[in-house]
Amino acid sequence: MFTINSTRINLVPVMKKKFTPPKNFSIGILGNVDKTSACETAFELIKILQERGINFAIQREISEQMRTRCGFDAGEASVSSSEVPRISDVIVSLGGDGTILRTAKIVGDLGKPILGVNLGKLGFLAELNFDELRNSIDGLLKGEFSLEHRTVLRASFGQGKEASSVFALNDVVIDKAGSPRMIDLETYVDSEYLITYRADGIVISTPTGSTGYCLSTGGPIISTESRVIAISPISPHTLSARPVIVPDSSEIRIVVRSAYKHVMLAADGQVSKVQAPPAEFGVSLAPHRITLLRKNTNGFFSLLRSKLMWGVDIRSSEESITGREKE
Repeated sequence: MFTINSTRINLVPVMKKKFTPPKNFSIGILGNVDKTSACETAFELIKILQERGINFAIQREISEQMRTRCGFDAGEASVSSSEVPRISDVIVSLGGDGTILRTAKIVGDLGKPILGVNLGKLGFLAELNFDELRNSIDGLLKGEFSLEHRTVLRASFGQGKEASSVFALNDVVIDKAGSPRMIDLETYVDSEYLITYRADGIVISTPTGSTGYCLSTGGPIISTESRVIAISPISPHTLSARPVIVPDSSEIRIVVRSAYKHVMLAADGQVSKVQAPPAEFGVSLAPHRITLLRKNTNGFFSLLRSKLMWGVDIRSSEESITGREKE
């Protein structure tokens, strides 16, 4: 019988923990100011919070929109976006998954849990809908949500006084910065040479980001509790150049020695660095994690089935039948 000596394996599971709201807790509201629905949703959310005697702080830009459109003045509760997570116990993010990613950057290493309300399209991270808002706030008070701690990547670049780093909840992308030509990306894992990807770029992804850009490159879907990092080339020149999964304790180094013009690094879709070759980037696990609030009834696999429509045959739906009568 094959056995594993568990004392020799360093297992650090990503555990879920029931969320218990502290006494007199407050909610901070951040959102996508480009969506008019964010203003309307924030106004409805504030009414729900006021009915329950819950204190709140709100992003100033959304507060100003509410004053103009809804005639509501948030007063001293209107603060800068960077101040919202500092004075709140829970952050409600109004928008889509992109808004969640921006909220995660604002929260940073403060450890404040984020509850996403989806005003966008797919909503892998922002799982609540507008019509669930009232019941969800009540569920939050009753302890019907769990805390999920998600790993974060740190991307480093530059040397000496120019050294800098950025953080990403989803992924770090290094690409050819709009050039029509491919680039060569020398890839190292813990100082060991892996491969030189000749491709349009490379996506280095957390399990959270595996359903984003990583997925579109042919990368795997990774359970969010896994302690790994995915390395996926973007449109590689050879079919044998495949995505690779490495432990999240790995130090990944990407070297681009030549390119047509520039190389670009983006963290969670936000351009962080454009550099002329030779360029070198390091990607590793960040010292902090991002905490998301999730319904106790929603598991990762049920989310996949719902969002990716697994098991749904659209050919048999009435909406897919056009130009002919249903038999």
